[in-house]
Amino acid sequence: MVKKYTIILILFINIILITGCNNIKDKKIKEKEVVEDEYIEIIPDNAIKFIENLDNSIILSTDEIKEYNKKIKEKTTFIFDLNSITNLTKEDVLNYINSYTIPKLPKYNGNNKVTQNDIKVILDNRNIEGIKNNIEIKKGIIVKRSNLKSFPTDINFFSRKGINNFDSLQETELTINTPILIVHESKDKMWNFVISPIYVGWVKNDTIALATDDDINYFINNTSFGVITEASLKIDDLILDMGVKLPYIGVSKNNYQFVIPVKGDNNYAKKKVISIPRTKAHIGYLPYTKRNVIIQAFKYEGMDYSWAGMNESVDCSSYILNVYKTFGFTFPRNTVNQRDSVGNITWLNGKTNTEKLSIISDKKVSLIYQIGHVMLYLGTKEDKHYIIHASGDDMKIVVTDLNSRTYLSKIDRVITIP
Repeated sequence: MVKKYTIILILFINIILITGCNNIKDKKIKEKEVVEDEYIEIIPDNAIKFIENLDNSIILSTDEIKEYNKKIKEKTTFIFDLNSITNLTKEDVLNYINSYTIPKLPKYNGNNKVTQNDIKVILDNRNIEGIKNNIEIKKGIIVKRSNLKSFPTDINFFSRKGINNFDSLQETELTINTPILIVHESKDKMWNFVISPIYVGWVKNDTIALATDDDINYFINNTSFGVITEASLKIDDLILDMGVKLPYIGVSKNNYQFVIPVKGDNNYAKKKVISIPRTKAHIGYLPYTKRNVIIQAFKYEGMDYSWAGMNESVDCSSYILNVYKTFGFTFPRNTVNQRDSVGNITWLNGKTNTEKLSIISDKKVSLIYQIGHVMLYLGTKEDKHYIIHASGDDMKIVVTDLNSRTYLSKIDRVITIP
Protein backbone atom coordinates (compact mmCIF):
# COMPACT_ATOMS: atom_id res chain seq x y z
CA MET A 1 0.00 0.00 0.00
CA VAL A 2 1.47 3.35 -1.07
CA LYS A 3 0.92 6.32 1.23
CA LYS A 4 1.20 10.02 0.46
CA TYR A 5 2.80 12.17 3.11
CA THR A 6 2.99 15.80 3.99
CA ILE A 7 6.51 16.71 5.11
CA ILE A 8 7.21 19.54 7.50
CA LEU A 9 10.85 20.47 8.01
CA ILE A 10 11.76 22.03 11.32
CA LEU A 11 15.39 23.10 11.63
CA PHE A 12 17.06 23.45 14.96
CA ILE A 13 20.61 23.19 16.29
CA ASN A 14 21.70 20.61 18.85
CA ILE A 15 25.17 20.38 20.29
CA ILE A 16 25.85 16.69 20.86
CA LEU A 17 28.73 15.11 22.69
CA ILE A 18 29.29 11.72 21.16
CA THR A 19 30.17 9.31 23.96
CA GLY A 20 30.36 5.60 24.70
CA CYS A 21 31.65 4.63 21.24
CA ASN A 22 35.21 3.59 21.96
CA ASN A 23 34.63 0.03 20.77
CA ILE A 24 32.84 0.90 17.53
CA LYS A 25 34.97 0.45 14.44
CA ASP A 26 34.53 2.40 11.19
CA LYS A 27 32.26 4.96 12.77
CA LYS A 28 31.71 8.03 10.60
CA ILE A 29 31.05 10.44 13.44
CA LYS A 30 34.05 11.40 15.54
CA GLU A 31 33.72 11.60 19.29
CA LYS A 32 32.93 15.06 20.70
CA GLU A 33 32.10 16.38 17.24
CA VAL A 34 29.56 19.20 17.07
CA VAL A 35 26.77 18.37 14.65
CA GLU A 36 23.68 20.05 13.27
CA ASP A 37 20.47 18.14 13.67
CA GLU A 38 17.31 18.46 11.59
CA TYR A 39 14.01 17.11 12.82
CA ILE A 40 11.88 16.07 9.88
CA GLU A 41 8.26 15.48 10.78
CA ILE A 42 6.26 13.14 8.55
CA ILE A 43 2.48 13.46 8.64
CA PRO A 44 0.37 10.82 6.88
CA ASP A 45 -2.25 12.55 4.73
CA ASN A 46 -5.15 10.79 6.44
CA ALA A 47 -4.05 12.19 9.80
CA ILE A 48 -4.23 15.83 8.72
CA LYS A 49 -7.96 16.33 9.19
CA PHE A 50 -7.75 14.94 12.74
CA ILE A 51 -4.88 17.20 13.86
CA GLU A 52 -5.59 20.45 12.01
CA ASN A 53 -7.29 22.11 15.00
CA LEU A 54 -5.04 20.71 17.75
CA ASP A 55 -2.69 23.09 19.59
CA ASN A 56 0.05 20.46 20.11
CA SER A 57 0.51 21.39 23.76
CA ILE A 58 2.63 18.98 25.79
CA ILE A 59 0.55 16.78 28.09
CA LEU A 60 3.42 15.29 30.10
CA SER A 61 7.15 15.99 30.00
CA THR A 62 9.71 13.20 29.68
CA ASP A 63 10.42 13.35 33.42
CA GLU A 64 6.70 13.28 34.20
CA ILE A 65 6.29 10.21 31.98
CA LYS A 66 9.07 8.47 33.93
CA GLU A 67 7.13 9.09 37.13
CA TYR A 68 3.91 8.00 35.45
CA ASN A 69 5.54 4.71 34.43
CA LYS A 70 6.20 4.01 38.11
CA LYS A 71 2.47 4.30 38.80
CA ILE A 72 1.70 1.91 35.93
CA LYS A 73 4.16 -0.66 37.32
CA GLU A 74 2.53 -0.41 40.75
CA LYS A 75 -0.82 -1.38 39.22
CA THR A 76 0.30 -4.49 37.35
CA THR A 77 2.41 -7.60 37.83
CA PHE A 78 2.89 -7.93 34.07
CA ILE A 79 5.82 -5.54 33.76
CA PHE A 80 9.00 -7.26 34.92
CA ASP A 81 11.81 -5.27 36.51
CA LEU A 82 14.79 -7.31 35.31
CA ASN A 83 17.17 -5.52 37.66
CA SER A 84 15.28 -6.85 40.66
CA ILE A 85 15.48 -10.49 39.53
CA THR A 86 18.85 -11.61 40.88
CA ASN A 87 18.12 -15.21 41.80
CA LEU A 88 15.52 -17.83 40.92
CA THR A 89 14.80 -21.28 42.31
CA LYS A 90 14.02 -24.40 40.33
CA GLU A 91 10.43 -24.03 41.50
CA ASP A 92 10.27 -20.47 40.16
CA VAL A 93 11.35 -21.56 36.68
CA LEU A 94 9.01 -24.56 36.74
CA ASN A 95 6.10 -22.29 37.66
CA TYR A 96 6.89 -19.99 34.73
CA ILE A 97 7.17 -22.86 32.25
CA ASN A 98 4.12 -24.71 33.55
CA SER A 99 1.96 -21.59 33.43
CA TYR A 100 1.39 -22.51 29.79
CA THR A 101 -0.82 -25.41 28.74
CA ILE A 102 -1.18 -27.08 25.36
CA PRO A 103 -4.34 -25.89 23.54
CA LYS A 104 -7.07 -28.41 22.87
CA LEU A 105 -6.99 -30.26 19.57
CA PRO A 106 -7.81 -30.24 16.72
CA LYS A 107 -5.20 -27.73 15.60
CA TYR A 108 -3.44 -27.37 12.27
CA ASN A 109 0.14 -26.66 11.29
CA GLY A 110 -0.51 -25.35 7.79
CA ASN A 111 -2.63 -28.08 6.17
CA ASN A 112 -1.49 -30.81 8.53
CA LYS A 113 -3.21 -31.80 11.75
CA VAL A 114 -1.20 -31.48 14.93
CA THR A 115 -0.82 -34.97 16.37
CA GLN A 116 -0.48 -36.35 19.87
CA ASN A 117 3.06 -37.35 18.95
CA ASP A 118 3.78 -33.71 18.02
CA ILE A 119 2.59 -32.69 21.46
CA LYS A 120 4.74 -35.33 23.14
CA VAL A 121 7.84 -34.04 21.31
CA ILE A 122 6.99 -30.43 22.16
CA LEU A 123 6.51 -31.16 25.86
CA ASP A 124 9.71 -33.22 26.00
CA ASN A 125 11.67 -30.37 24.37
CA ARG A 126 10.97 -28.17 27.40
CA ASN A 127 13.76 -30.15 29.07
CA ILE A 128 12.05 -30.08 32.45
CA GLU A 129 14.44 -32.68 33.85
CA GLY A 130 17.34 -30.40 32.91
CA ILE A 131 16.28 -27.57 35.21
CA LYS A 132 18.98 -27.25 37.83
CA ASN A 133 18.46 -26.63 41.51
CA ASN A 134 20.65 -23.53 41.32
CA ILE A 135 19.49 -21.43 38.40
CA GLU A 136 22.21 -19.58 36.49
CA ILE A 137 20.61 -16.38 35.22
CA LYS A 138 22.26 -15.02 32.10
CA LYS A 139 21.68 -11.55 30.72
CA GLY A 140 20.91 -11.10 27.05
CA ILE A 141 19.74 -8.69 24.38
CA ILE A 142 17.43 -9.39 21.45
CA VAL A 143 19.36 -8.84 18.21
CA LYS A 144 16.57 -9.72 15.77
CA ARG A 145 12.78 -9.35 16.03
CA SER A 146 11.69 -12.56 17.77
CA ASN A 147 8.54 -14.56 18.28
CA LEU A 148 8.04 -15.43 21.93
CA LYS A 149 6.07 -18.65 22.25
CA SER A 150 4.50 -20.61 25.08
CA PHE A 151 6.33 -23.78 23.98
CA PRO A 152 9.71 -24.39 22.30
CA THR A 153 8.59 -25.41 18.82
CA ASP A 154 8.25 -24.17 15.25
CA ILE A 155 4.97 -26.06 14.96
CA ASN A 156 1.99 -23.71 14.74
CA PHE A 157 -1.39 -24.35 16.37
CA PHE A 158 -3.94 -22.83 13.98
CA SER A 159 -7.67 -23.37 14.44
CA ARG A 160 -8.21 -24.42 10.83
CA LYS A 161 -6.31 -25.41 7.69
CA GLY A 162 -4.58 -22.96 5.44
CA ILE A 163 -4.34 -19.90 7.69
CA ASN A 164 -1.12 -18.28 8.85
CA ASN A 165 -2.41 -16.10 11.69
CA PHE A 166 -3.66 -16.73 15.22
CA ASP A 167 -1.15 -19.33 16.30
CA SER A 168 -2.33 -20.40 19.76
CA LEU A 169 1.30 -20.85 20.87
CA GLN A 170 2.33 -17.32 19.90
CA GLU A 171 2.40 -15.01 22.92
CA THR A 172 4.12 -11.84 21.70
CA GLU A 173 6.99 -10.42 19.70
CA LEU A 174 10.22 -9.11 21.20
CA THR A 175 11.75 -6.20 19.32
CA ILE A 176 15.43 -5.63 18.69
CA ASN A 177 17.42 -4.22 21.64
CA THR A 178 15.06 -5.67 24.24
CA PRO A 179 16.89 -6.80 27.40
CA ILE A 180 16.13 -10.30 28.67
CA LEU A 181 17.10 -12.80 31.35
CA ILE A 182 17.88 -16.32 30.12
CA VAL A 183 16.91 -18.95 32.70
CA HIS A 184 16.65 -22.28 30.83
CA GLU A 185 17.46 -24.03 27.54
CA SER A 186 15.37 -26.48 25.51
CA LYS A 187 16.50 -30.07 24.94
CA ASP A 188 17.32 -29.40 21.27
CA LYS A 189 19.31 -26.30 22.37
CA MET A 190 17.47 -24.14 19.82
CA TRP A 191 15.28 -22.26 22.31
CA ASN A 192 15.82 -20.33 25.52
CA PHE A 193 13.21 -19.67 28.18
CA VAL A 194 13.50 -15.96 28.93
CA ILE A 195 12.06 -13.24 31.12
CA SER A 196 11.56 -10.01 29.18
CA PRO A 197 10.20 -6.69 30.49
CA ILE A 198 6.73 -7.62 29.17
CA TYR A 199 6.51 -11.41 28.99
CA VAL A 200 8.04 -14.78 29.80
CA GLY A 201 8.36 -17.58 27.28
CA TRP A 202 10.46 -19.40 24.70
CA VAL A 203 12.59 -17.51 22.17
CA LYS A 204 14.89 -18.86 19.45
CA ASN A 205 18.45 -18.61 20.71
CA ASP A 206 19.79 -17.36 17.37
CA THR A 207 17.92 -14.09 18.00
CA ILE A 208 19.66 -13.54 21.36
CA ALA A 209 23.13 -12.25 22.21
CA LEU A 210 24.57 -12.70 25.66
CA ALA A 211 25.21 -9.40 27.45
CA THR A 212 27.52 -8.07 30.14
CA ASP A 213 26.52 -5.32 32.56
CA ASP A 214 28.47 -2.90 30.37
CA ASP A 215 26.48 -4.05 27.32
CA ILE A 216 23.19 -3.45 29.14
CA ASN A 217 24.31 0.01 30.24
CA TYR A 218 25.37 0.94 26.73
CA PHE A 219 22.47 -0.45 24.70
CA ILE A 220 19.59 -0.11 27.16
CA ASN A 221 20.50 2.70 29.56
CA ASN A 222 22.39 5.02 27.22
CA THR A 223 21.34 8.65 27.76
CA SER A 224 22.15 9.49 24.12
CA PHE A 225 19.43 7.67 22.22
CA GLY A 226 16.75 7.91 19.58
CA VAL A 227 13.51 6.08 18.86
CA ILE A 228 12.18 4.63 15.63
CA THR A 229 9.10 6.56 14.48
CA GLU A 230 8.27 4.44 11.43
CA ALA A 231 5.67 1.69 11.80
CA SER A 232 7.94 -1.11 10.62
CA LEU A 233 11.33 -0.06 9.35
CA LYS A 234 13.41 -2.54 7.36
CA ILE A 235 17.18 -2.03 7.48
CA ASP A 236 19.04 -4.78 5.61
CA ASP A 237 17.64 -7.99 7.11
CA LEU A 238 16.34 -6.35 10.29
CA ILE A 239 12.86 -5.22 11.31
CA LEU A 240 12.85 -2.14 13.56
CA ASP A 241 9.42 -1.62 15.11
CA MET A 242 8.04 1.75 16.10
CA GLY A 243 9.31 2.71 19.55
CA VAL A 244 12.55 0.74 19.35
CA LYS A 245 15.15 2.67 21.33
CA LEU A 246 18.77 2.69 20.13
CA PRO A 247 22.01 4.43 21.17
CA TYR A 248 22.54 7.55 19.04
CA ILE A 249 26.02 8.67 17.95
CA GLY A 250 25.45 11.42 15.41
CA VAL A 251 24.10 12.66 12.11
CA SER A 252 25.51 12.45 8.60
CA LYS A 253 23.82 14.18 5.65
CA ASN A 254 20.25 12.82 5.54
CA ASN A 255 20.73 10.05 8.09
CA TYR A 256 21.03 9.57 11.81
CA GLN A 257 23.63 7.11 13.00
CA PHE A 258 22.58 4.60 15.64
CA VAL A 259 24.16 1.52 17.17
CA ILE A 260 22.44 -1.86 17.20
CA PRO A 261 23.47 -5.02 19.05
CA VAL A 262 24.58 -7.95 16.91
CA LYS A 263 25.69 -11.41 17.92
CA GLY A 264 29.47 -11.79 18.02
CA ASP A 265 31.56 -14.91 17.49
CA ASN A 266 31.56 -15.57 21.23
CA ASN A 267 27.73 -15.20 21.33
CA TYR A 268 28.08 -11.90 23.22
CA ALA A 269 26.65 -8.65 21.95
CA LYS A 270 28.86 -6.41 19.85
CA LYS A 271 28.18 -2.99 18.35
CA LYS A 272 27.25 -2.21 14.78
CA VAL A 273 26.63 1.28 13.38
CA ILE A 274 23.60 1.69 11.13
CA SER A 275 22.21 4.71 9.29
CA ILE A 276 18.52 5.57 9.51
CA PRO A 277 16.79 8.34 7.52
CA ARG A 278 15.90 11.36 9.64
CA THR A 279 12.29 10.89 8.53
CA LYS A 280 12.19 7.52 10.34
CA ALA A 281 13.56 8.35 13.80
CA HIS A 282 13.60 11.02 16.50
CA ILE A 283 16.47 11.89 18.84
CA GLY A 284 15.17 11.31 22.34
CA TYR A 285 11.50 10.61 22.87
CA LEU A 286 8.84 12.44 20.89
CA PRO A 287 7.01 15.21 22.78
CA TYR A 288 3.84 13.71 24.23
CA THR A 289 0.99 15.63 22.61
CA LYS A 290 -2.37 14.52 21.28
CA ARG A 291 -1.27 15.66 17.84
CA ASN A 292 1.84 13.48 17.92
CA VAL A 293 -0.09 10.47 19.20
CA ILE A 294 -2.46 10.69 16.23
CA ILE A 295 0.39 11.17 13.75
CA GLN A 296 2.19 8.09 15.08
CA ALA A 297 -1.01 6.04 15.08
CA PHE A 298 -1.70 6.83 11.41
CA LYS A 299 1.72 5.60 10.36
CA TYR A 300 0.35 2.09 10.88
CA GLU A 301 -2.84 2.65 8.87
CA GLY A 302 -3.30 -0.03 6.22
CA MET A 303 -0.81 -2.49 7.69
CA ASP A 304 -1.95 -6.06 8.23
CA TYR A 305 -3.27 -7.14 11.61
CA SER A 306 -1.39 -10.09 13.06
CA TRP A 307 -2.08 -11.96 16.28
CA ALA A 308 0.56 -11.44 19.00
CA GLY A 309 3.06 -9.90 16.60
CA MET A 310 3.21 -12.76 14.11
CA ASN A 311 4.31 -12.12 10.54
CA GLU A 312 6.23 -8.97 11.44
CA SER A 313 3.11 -6.98 12.30
CA VAL A 314 0.98 -6.04 15.34
CA ASP A 315 -2.30 -6.80 17.05
CA CYS A 316 -4.48 -4.26 18.84
CA SER A 317 -2.52 -4.05 22.10
CA SER A 318 1.00 -4.16 20.65
CA TYR A 319 -0.08 -1.45 18.20
CA ILE A 320 -1.01 0.84 21.11
CA LEU A 321 2.08 -0.19 23.08
CA ASN A 322 4.40 0.70 20.16
CA VAL A 323 2.77 4.08 19.54
CA TYR A 324 3.16 5.05 23.19
CA LYS A 325 6.74 3.74 23.39
CA THR A 326 7.81 6.60 21.12
CA PHE A 327 6.94 8.98 23.98
CA GLY A 328 8.70 6.90 26.65
CA PHE A 329 5.69 5.10 28.17
CA THR A 330 6.01 1.56 29.53
CA PHE A 331 2.78 -0.41 29.02
CA PRO A 332 1.91 -4.04 29.75
CA ARG A 333 1.69 -6.13 26.59
CA ASN A 334 -1.89 -7.41 26.60
CA THR A 335 -5.23 -5.61 26.54
CA VAL A 336 -6.44 -7.34 29.70
CA ASN A 337 -3.49 -5.89 31.63
CA GLN A 338 -3.39 -2.49 29.91
CA ARG A 339 -7.02 -1.74 30.64
CA ASP A 340 -6.47 -1.98 34.40
CA SER A 341 -3.19 -0.10 34.70
CA VAL A 342 -2.18 2.38 32.01
CA GLY A 343 -4.24 5.46 32.86
CA ASN A 344 -7.18 7.13 34.52
CA ILE A 345 -10.28 5.01 34.04
CA THR A 346 -13.75 6.39 33.40
CA TRP A 347 -16.23 3.55 33.60
CA LEU A 348 -18.92 3.37 30.92
CA ASN A 349 -20.87 0.38 32.16
CA GLY A 350 -24.58 1.13 32.32
CA LYS A 351 -24.27 4.22 30.11
CA THR A 352 -26.30 4.70 26.96
CA ASN A 353 -24.47 4.99 23.65
CA THR A 354 -25.18 8.71 23.61
CA GLU A 355 -23.76 9.12 27.11
CA LYS A 356 -20.69 7.08 26.15
CA LEU A 357 -19.99 9.30 23.15
CA SER A 358 -20.36 12.42 25.25
CA ILE A 359 -17.85 11.14 27.83
CA ILE A 360 -15.36 9.88 25.24
CA SER A 361 -15.34 13.09 23.19
CA ASP A 362 -14.54 15.16 26.29
CA LYS A 363 -11.15 13.48 26.86
CA LYS A 364 -7.66 14.72 25.94
CA VAL A 365 -5.96 11.58 24.68
CA SER A 366 -8.12 8.56 25.20
CA LEU A 367 -7.88 4.83 24.76
CA ILE A 368 -11.17 2.98 24.52
CA TYR A 369 -11.40 -0.57 25.80
CA GLN A 370 -13.83 -3.41 25.49
CA ILE A 371 -13.07 -6.95 26.61
CA GLY A 372 -10.24 -8.17 24.39
CA HIS A 373 -9.81 -5.02 22.32
CA VAL A 374 -8.31 -1.52 22.52
CA MET A 375 -8.89 1.48 20.23
CA LEU A 376 -7.48 5.01 20.01
CA TYR A 377 -10.09 7.77 19.87
CA LEU A 378 -9.40 10.31 17.10
CA GLY A 379 -12.25 12.80 17.49
CA THR A 380 -15.25 13.89 15.48
CA LYS A 381 -15.64 14.79 11.82
CA GLU A 382 -18.99 15.66 10.26
CA ASP A 383 -20.76 14.60 13.46
CA LYS A 384 -19.20 11.14 13.40
CA HIS A 385 -16.87 9.77 16.08
CA TYR A 386 -13.77 7.98 14.80
CA ILE A 387 -11.29 5.47 16.18
CA ILE A 388 -8.13 3.94 14.75
CA HIS A 389 -7.28 0.39 15.77
CA ALA A 390 -5.74 -2.92 14.75
CA SER A 391 -8.92 -4.70 13.78
CA GLY A 392 -9.15 -8.48 13.86
CA ASP A 393 -12.37 -8.19 11.84
CA ASP A 394 -10.77 -6.20 9.02
CA MET A 395 -7.32 -7.81 9.49
CA LYS A 396 -5.85 -4.30 9.05
CA ILE A 397 -5.08 -1.18 11.03
CA VAL A 398 -8.10 0.91 10.08
CA VAL A 399 -10.10 4.02 10.88
CA THR A 400 -13.64 3.15 11.92
CA ASP A 401 -16.80 5.08 12.73
CA LEU A 402 -17.41 4.32 16.40
CA ASN A 403 -21.14 3.98 15.75
CA SER A 404 -20.60 1.18 13.23
CA ARG A 405 -20.96 -2.48 14.09
CA THR A 406 -21.28 -3.11 17.81
CA TYR A 407 -18.16 -1.34 19.11
CA LEU A 408 -19.97 1.32 21.09
CA SER A 409 -22.30 -1.06 22.88
CA LYS A 410 -19.37 -3.25 24.00
CA ILE A 411 -17.13 -0.47 25.31
CA ASP A 412 -16.86 -0.57 29.10
CA ARG A 413 -14.21 2.07 29.84
CA VAL A 414 -12.30 5.02 28.45
CA ILE A 415 -8.77 5.73 29.68
CA THR A 416 -6.92 9.04 29.61
CA ILE A 417 -3.15 9.37 30.04
CA PRO A 418 -2.93 11.18 32.36
